[in-house]
Amino acid sequence: MKKNILVLVVAVFVMSACAAPAAVDINQTEVDLPQAETVSVLEESTGLVTDESEVSDPVVTEETGSGEETHQATIAALSDTELSTSELEGITFMREEEKLARDVYIQLADLWNMNIFSNISRSEDTHMEAVKTLIDLFGFEDPVQDNEVGIFTDQVLQDLHDELMVSGSISLADALLVGGAIEEIDILDLQKYLDQTSNSAVIEVYENLLRGSIKHLNSFVSNYERQTGETYQPQFLTQEEYQELISLSSGSN
Repeated sequence: MKKNILVLVVAVFVMSACAAPAAVDINQTEVDLPQAETVSVLEESTGLVTDESEVSDPVVTEETGSGEETHQATIAALSDTELSTSELEGITFMREEEKLARDVYIQLADLWNMNIFSNISRSEDTHMEAVKTLIDLFGFEDPVQDNEVGIFTDQVLQDLHDELMVSGSISLADALLVGGAIEEIDILDLQKYLDQTSNSAVIEVYENLLRGSIKHLNSFVSNYERQTGETYQPQFLTQEEYQELISLSSGSN
């Protein structure tokens, strides 16, 4: 049954990749700030520096920046920067993909009463807000708006959410596999969108999200292996990619 469920999820993910609009002109204006300064300022303005989930009763930690003054300085520095259509589409998609992660974890936390889901769902809420910072920064429509848990503007993400909830409702082990699948998908999408941008603001947010997703994946892997006694097998990443990311998450990088 697990193979059938994963095939469904893979099919929906492939649909997402195929349905994505073709990238257009990626030429854009670079942010007129030194790279080190840009990283420092935006890190504070998004309120997302690190998030971490421990293997046993994970606790997600979020560090908050220095406040509105820094945030407004960032807005002023980046407000004239233009993004390509493909970059705007990527930000829009990632806003809802982070919502998908949060919403699935909220529902799985209610279903299985396991701390990893409730803790990481709070982290995903912070990830959503980080992407919302970019939406506000560049002044385009937020796809999330007032949508409730489990409701999405993007039909591909809606279908993926529904499939993941079916899978995650089978057993706790399957729910932990769903968590791993979500983080693997998130990692691959963030890597794809990072390759499509040279904008310092977008890069900073995406790299923070990527670090968080790698840590979340490690937590789901550890919990799955502890619960089942089985070795976690990557569902979307290659074995080589997976081993590299787990090594980074387990180390000091």
